[in-house]
Amino acid sequence: MARLALLVVAYVLGLTILEVDGTCRNYCDYRSTGQGTKPCTKKQSQQGTSYRRCGLLWASRCKKGTYTYYSTVNACCKRTCRVNGRWEDWSSWSLYSSCSRSCGTGTKKYVRKRHCTNPSPKNGGNSCYGRSVEYKHRTCFNKYCPVNCHWRSWGSWSYQGGCSVSCGGGTRTIIRTRSSSEARYGGKVCSGKSQQTRKRRCNVNPCSEDGGWSSWSSWKKLGTCPVTCGVGETKYVRTRACDNPTPSRGGKDCEGSKTDIAMKMCSTTACPAQEPTQCKARTCSQHGKCGCTFGFYGNGFTCKGSRGKRFLLLFMETISDLQSDLANNRSTEIHVAALADSKLTLKSSSENIKSLPFSAGKAISQGVSKLEIPVSFRTTDLKTERKAIMLESSTPVSVVTLNHDGYSSDSSLILPVERLGRKYVVGSTDPFSNRDKAHSSQVAIAALQDKTTVTVKLKFKSNSSLAYQNKQYFSGDKIAVNLNRFESFQLSERTDLTGTFVEANHPVAVFAGNRCNKLQRYGFCSHLMEQLPPIEDLDTEYIVPPSLETSGTRIRMVASQRTKVEFFFNGGKREKILEPGTYKDAEFHGEHSVHLKADKPLMVLSFAIRMARGGEGDPYMSLVPGFNQYLCQYFVLVPGGYTKNFLSIIMKADSKSSLRIDGKQLSKDDTVSEIKVVASHDNYLVYVVRTRPGGHKVETLDNSRFGLMIHGQTDGDSYGYAANVVKVS
Repeated sequence: MARLALLVVAYVLGLTILEVDGTCRNYCDYRSTGQGTKPCTKKQSQQGTSYRRCGLLWASRCKKGTYTYYSTVNACCKRTCRVNGRWEDWSSWSLYSSCSRSCGTGTKKYVRKRHCTNPSPKNGGNSCYGRSVEYKHRTCFNKYCPVNCHWRSWGSWSYQGGCSVSCGGGTRTIIRTRSSSEARYGGKVCSGKSQQTRKRRCNVNPCSEDGGWSSWSSWKKLGTCPVTCGVGETKYVRTRACDNPTPSRGGKDCEGSKTDIAMKMCSTTACPAQEPTQCKARTCSQHGKCGCTFGFYGNGFTCKGSRGKRFLLLFMETISDLQSDLANNRSTEIHVAALADSKLTLKSSSENIKSLPFSAGKAISQGVSKLEIPVSFRTTDLKTERKAIMLESSTPVSVVTLNHDGYSSDSSLILPVERLGRKYVVGSTDPFSNRDKAHSSQVAIAALQDKTTVTVKLKFKSNSSLAYQNKQYFSGDKIAVNLNRFESFQLSERTDLTGTFVEANHPVAVFAGNRCNKLQRYGFCSHLMEQLPPIEDLDTEYIVPPSLETSGTRIRMVASQRTKVEFFFNGGKREKILEPGTYKDAEFHGEHSVHLKADKPLMVLSFAIRMARGGEGDPYMSLVPGFNQYLCQYFVLVPGGYTKNFLSIIMKADSKSSLRIDGKQLSKDDTVSEIKVVASHDNYLVYVVRTRPGGHKVETLDNSRFGLMIHGQTDGDSYGYAANVVKVS
C-alpha cells in the first residue's frame, strides 16, 4: 500500500521514482575477485513542474513553475571485500642436488613447490600459511669406498718351543704377533710383518756328557774253520770303546755291548760223500749249514734288507671306535716273523713302560707271533708325545704292524733301526672330502735318540694352512720340532701332504698315510699307512703289480729332486718331468702291470681302489719295491682275519723254474694271474698267487733276486705291504 501511495503522490506532483533492480546481499558476491554489493540508502533529487488550473476543469492546466523534490531510496552499493590466499597443489618431487659422496653411502636432495594463487590474497586478505618450498633427502650409493689395511696392537710376548739345548746355554725363541684388518675395494695393504721373534738365553747350567761309542774295529777271525771238508762256521769278533766321548759330569755310559760276535761260513774242499745241495751256490740260507739266517742278503756280517734285531715303530691316529676295537679284538698289533726261537722285548718312555706288554721280555717260537698294543699308544696331532716303541729281538726277525680302527685297517713293514735315515719325502693321498677330519692326510715322526731336531717343510694346496702353537703355517713353511728318545710328533691336514719333506740331525722313523680315506665314490673310508724309506734308499726302476679283485690300481710317483720319469704301459710310453716335492698319478685296471724308469731316485706308491659297487676290499697303501731292493730270499708273514690273501711276485722270466714257496714249486691252482712285462730289454713275469695266513718262505734256487708284495682283503677292509723297501747294498 505504501508503494502505491508513493506512486500516486508522485503522479500528482509529477515526480520520477528510481528503484534498485536485483537483490542486494550483505556479503561479497565473488570471493575470488573481492567484488560484491551491500544494501544502502541513496538520497535522490527530482526536478518537477507545478501547474495551475486554467479553466473550469482540471483538464485544462497551465504551467505555473518548476521545483526540486528530494527523496531517499534503497539501493545496492558496490563493496570491496578482503580475499585470503589459498595454496595450489604441490608440484612433483624433482632432483635438487646430486649424491653427496663419490663412494659409499651418501644422500641426494629433492625439492617440490606450491604457489599461493588459488586465489591470491587481495584487498588486505591474508596470505597462505606454511612453506612454499619443501626438501627431502634420500640415500644413494655409487661404489664401495677403498678400505685400507690397519695393523692392530701387538700381542704380548710368548715362548715358542723349548730351549735349543737342555744344558750348557742355549736359546729359546719368544714371539709376538699382531693381526690386521683386511684391505678391500682397492685399499692399501699393510706393510710390515705380522710377527716378531727374539732370542732369549736359557738352560745355562753346564751339561753332563754321555758316553758315545767309537767306530767298530775291523773283524778279526777267532780260530780256524772247524771242518776239514764241506761247509762250517768260523767265529769273528770286533770291538769298540766308549770314548767318543768318554762320559763326564755324571753322563751316562754307552748302552750296548763292547763286543760283537758273528758267525761266517767257511768252506774247504767238498766232502767226498756229500750230495750236491742248494747251499753250494748260496751266500745266505739256513738250508744245511750255510750259516746265514734266511732272508739276509749280504756279506755274512751285516743284515741286508728289512730284517734285523731292533725296530722303532709308531701307530698313527685312526678314527677309532674303541668299543668295536675291543669287541673284535682288532686294534694295534705287532706281527713278528722269526726263523728261530727268540726273545722279544718292548721298550718305551718311562711313563708308558708300565702299560706296555712284554717290557720284561717274551719268548716266541719259530714262525709268526702277534703282540697286541694298547690303543693309548696311538699318536695325536700337533703334540710332542712319548709314544714310540722299540722292539728288540735276540735273533733277526721281520716286523709288520697292523693298525685297526674297528672297521678298516692297513699294514706297514717296519725297518730295522740300521736302515733309518735323516731325509724323507712324504707320500699320502688327497682327502676324499676336505670337510671331513677323518679323511686327513697324516705324517708321524719318532726319534731314535735324544736332542733330535726335526724340520718339516710343508707341501699342500696354496689355499690351505696349518695352525701350530698360535701360528699359521702355509705351503713352503717349515715347522721345527725338538724330540728326545722315544718321543713322537704327528701332524695332519685336510689336504694332501704329499711332497712334504722331513729332515733331522739324527736318524728318525717317518710314517705317512691317511687317518681314513676313500679313493673313489664307491666303497668305504679305509685307514692308509706306511713307514717310509729314507730318500737315500729310493730306487729308479720299478714294476708295479696289479691289485686284483679290488678292480683297480692307482700309482703315485713322488720325486725328491727334479726327475724325468718314463712310464711304460700296454706297449705305450709316456714321459713326465717332476719337480722336487711333486708327484704324478696313474691308474690301470684288471690284469695289467706297469713299468717305470726314472733318471733320479723316486718313491712309488700303490693304492688299491674299488671301481664298482660290488666286490670286496677297500683302499690300502703299499710301497712298491724297486729293482735294487729285490732279494733272493724272504720269510714273510700273512696276517689272519681276511678272507683272501695274495703274494705278488716280480721276477725275471728265466728264473721261473727256480722259484719256491715253502719249498714247493709254484702251483697253477694257486696262481691267480701271470703277466708278462718287458723292462730294460729283459723279460719279467708278474705273478699274483693265493696264500694262507702264517709265515712263508719265498726264495729262488738260482739265487736270482725278485720283488715281493703281500696284500689281502675282506668285506669292507684290506691291507698291503712290501717285503722289502730298502736298497740291497
